[in-house]
Amino acid sequence: MAQQAYEILLERILLGEYLPGASLLEKEIAKDLNLSRTPVREALLRLKLEGLVEVIPRGGIFVAEASINMIRGVTEVRLILEDYLGRLAVERCTEELLAEFQAWLEKSEASWGRLTPKERKRRDGDFHRFMYRAAGNETLARHLTLLRNQGVLFWGQSLERPSLAEIIGDFKEAYDALKERDAERCVRVLRRHVLDNVELIQKFMKPEALEFAALQER
Repeated sequence: MAQQAYEILLERILLGEYLPGASLLEKEIAKDLNLSRTPVREALLRLKLEGLVEVIPRGGIFVAEASINMIRGVTEVRLILEDYLGRLAVERCTEELLAEFQAWLEKSEASWGRLTPKERKRRDGDFHRFMYRAAGNETLARHLTLLRNQGVLFWGQSLERPSLAEIIGDFKEAYDALKERDAERCVRVLRRHVLDNVELIQKFMKPEALEFAALQER
C-alpha cells in the first residue's frame, strides 16, 4: 500500500497536480486514496528522501520548490550520467529492442497531438525507459530516474513546454543514433533533451545564467 501511495503521489507531483509549495495533508491524502495514514506517511517519507517533498517540523509537509542550486546540481550530474547512458545504449542495444523502439515511435508520432499532458509525460517516460533498457545498467537507470523526477519537479515551475516537433525530433534522433551505432550523436541528443528544459526554466524564473559549457564540450 505504501508503494501504491508513493506512485500516486509521485505522479501527481510530476504532472503538476500538486504544485511546488503546495501543502500535503496526510489525513486528507489518506482519505482521498482510501488508505490508512501509515502507508501515506511512508510514501511521504520516501518522497522526502528523494528531494521531492519538504517536511517542516510543526509546520507541515510541502511539495519541494526548486532553487537555483538544485537546478544546477541536478543538471550537472544528469549531464554526466546521460553521456555515459548514451554510450552504453549505442554499444548494447539489441536489434529486438530497436524494432520495439521503432514501433513505439511510429505509434507515438501518429497520436501525440491528441494526448493529454499526463499521457505526454508518460510517453516521455517511456522514451527514457527505452534508453535505460538499451544501456542495460539498472544502477545507472535508478540514479537517472531519481534525477529525472527531481528535474520534472522544477520543470513544473515553468509555464512553457518544448514544442511537439522538438520532442518527437529528439525521440527520432535518439533512435537513429542507436540504429547507426553513433555514440556521439546519441550523447548530443540526450544532452539537448536535458538542456532545452533548463533553458525554459530560466526564462520563467529569470535566474542568473546557468553555464554548462564545460560539460557540453566533453
